[in-house]
Amino acid sequence: MRELLQDSFAEAAPRDANSAILRARRERAGGDPDDEDAPVLRSYEIILGSFESFARDQLPKLVYHLESVGAHLPQCRGVLIAAFAGDRLYFVEADKFVARACAFLGVSAEELVRRHGTGESRSAAQSGTMLLPGPPKGRA
Repeated sequence: MRELLQDSFAEAAPRDANSAILRARRERAGGDPDDEDAPVLRSYEIILGSFESFARDQLPKLVYHLESVGAHLPQCRGVLIAAFAGDRLYFVEADKFVARACAFLGVSAEELVRRHGTGESRSAAQSGTMLLPGPPKGRA
């Protein structure tokens, strides 16, 4: 699991989780971590055990969640991972966390979305050029 978390940008003791998560969400959003009115990123909290259980049970839920909130893989914009592992809480940007998981599993982010995503199209279907109506009859 250490390799999965190697891109962490901060750590905290689990007993300080609530305040540490809020600070990380504010800080990564570009705000003052102590400003209660600062913008915050979305966080996804996860408890990590073995990599096998993560890949089998937790990764599908993470992918589905990211896709359902519009934080599409591989960018995962606006989301950070708060991962409890052993006796520490690690903070990792979601895009880096997912990229590491993909590398270890030997799959692409697109494949994870195909397997575990919402199944919804990411963009509206286009059926050719849409023309605006011409001027009303009698006007040119």
